[in-house]
Amino acid sequence: MFSNKSLNLTFLTLFGVVSFFFTAAVSKPEQLTLPAEIAGLKLRHLFHGEEAIMSINKLHGKELAAIKNGYVAHYESNGDKAMFYISEYESGNQAREQIDIMVEKIEKGSKEFGHFRELEVEEKIIYMVLGFGQVHYFYTESNRAIWLAIDPPVAETVLKASIKIFEAVQ
Repeated sequence: MFSNKSLNLTFLTLFGVVSFFFTAAVSKPEQLTLPAEIAGLKLRHLFHGEEAIMSINKLHGKELAAIKNGYVAHYESNGDKAMFYISEYESGNQAREQIDIMVEKIEKGSKEFGHFRELEVEEKIIYMVLGFGQVHYFYTESNRAIWLAIDPPVAETVLKASIKIFEAVQ
């Protein structure tokens, strides 16, 4: 009915198609989708990938080798601003390690940040500092280290909204 040559060609074609889709699925990380609005603030600018990783590394003053992907989002409305810096890692442990490093450095004393606090918000451990005229929150969600820099009048509202958003996109 079918020749060996025909069966081999069919098998190789099928194998190639399956391999292509499997490779694409494995090598392409799922893209984080941030909403157009958070707690009344509108998304003004978003970048991800290498550009975001470079921006995050610049904030740390060094290259964070374990980051697999990054996002930087600027939200603003009526003069209130919020910046989101999101670093994605291979594992939740790597994200946790990065947050632990930040906690340790800030607890030792920082020129830029003060009034360090550990909070429990929505049953999640959140770290808070003040600096540069903003409230800064940082925490982990799944394999992400999340840093939020928010103007004081909207800080708590944006924080609670972001927790719900990031819990939903695990």
